[in-house]
Amino acid sequence: MSLPRLEFEALPREFEALEEWAVSLEGIEGDKPFSMARFTVAPGCASPPDSHSVTEIWLVLDGTGTVRYDGGSYPVGKGDLLCFAPFGEHVATADPAGPLSVLSIWWRSSR
Repeated sequence: MSLPRLEFEALPREFEALEEWAVSLEGIEGDKPFSMARFTVAPGCASPPDSHSVTEIWLVLDGTGTVRYDGGSYPVGKGDLLCFAPFGEHVATADPAGPLSVLSIWWRSSR
């Protein structure tokens, strides 16, 4: 048995201040209960507002910044783990000192 390695694939750039990479889960056998991607927000910039029908978790991989969610604004940094409910709009802003890199994992609720 071998250890499957997942690959990040760069997505076409839609926003100047945002780099995104998708993850193919083809190396995992059976049902894939979640999807995942990685993104980096340029220093001093923000991601576009995001809202969708899935539950989403962000793991901050590197950098510091602010996340706007559910009417609040929250400081974030490396190692922070955040959860967004379906249809909850969220935006990530990187501090001017450097980029903010995030691993995003999302899934559809069974309810």
